[in-house]
Amino acid sequence: MNEKILFFDIDGTLLGRNEYLPESAEEAIRKTRAKGNLCFICSGRSKAMLPQKLLKVGFDGIICGGGTYISFKDEVLVDHKLSASELSRLLDWFDGSDLGLFFEGDEYIHVLPLERYSDPTRLKLLLKELSGPLKEIRRDNLDELSVGKFSGMISPLQWDYAMKMADDISDFMTAIIHRRPNEAKFMAANTPLDTNSKEEKNSWAGYGFVEFLPNGFNKATAIKAVLGHLNLPLSSAYGFGDSENDREMLTWLPNSVCMGNGDENIKKIASYVAPPLLEDGIYKAMEHFGLV
Repeated sequence: MNEKILFFDIDGTLLGRNEYLPESAEEAIRKTRAKGNLCFICSGRSKAMLPQKLLKVGFDGIICGGGTYISFKDEVLVDHKLSASELSRLLDWFDGSDLGLFFEGDEYIHVLPLERYSDPTRLKLLLKELSGPLKEIRRDNLDELSVGKFSGMISPLQWDYAMKMADDISDFMTAIIHRRPNEAKFMAANTPLDTNSKEEKNSWAGYGFVEFLPNGFNKATAIKAVLGHLNLPLSSAYGFGDSENDREMLTWLPNSVCMGNGDENIKKIASYVAPPLLEDGIYKAMEHFGLV
């Protein structure tokens, strides 16, 4: 069997800033599918946050929400939801706090009423970047919600509280720390946000970024489920990523690619380090493995 199956992270791997998709990456995906290979999105983003421009490229399947949702063609293989009782436990930590976190689902990004946040303008800017429709999460609608995970930006002022929450909910959620806060950078940039500024990077100077996934779910467990469903060997699978939530995927897969713009610690575990995304990294990595 010569069929290969490719799993692509989105942010920093397929898409650059402002959701820029290099033409060479799109071309590589079209070419490898024309050869009979399968291509899957494999993202920490929830289904509601998947960019339409990327979906139009053409993929055979989707892993999203860090492995909490899996589909192949029109068939849904996994769709894990947090229960109302689990969501209630999470909201206990949000009461009386100002955690800039949001809950991710298949159809919506769920947020607390924006007036609950001390800096709602900053949160709205982040949510705008994520492209998904918004819906409020409240104590009285938890049974109606479809939420697989949650994540967000955390300032140095909130970090200790957020880590206490992570410890308390560790019986059912795992924290993935993408970036720790930097107090010096935060204090230097802690001025009112200019929403007309195009330099969005400065808006989040000093903030940390954390994802919270249900225990037992990650990209590697999802890929294992896909391979089992399709009866494909591990040797047929290729993973492309760049950051901390790709760690399990790139560690488990023998054919693993970290983008040249990726985290240094993730580069160490990949079997191949590609050029950066904006230097045709996807195409060149696929060419290296004979996939195009």
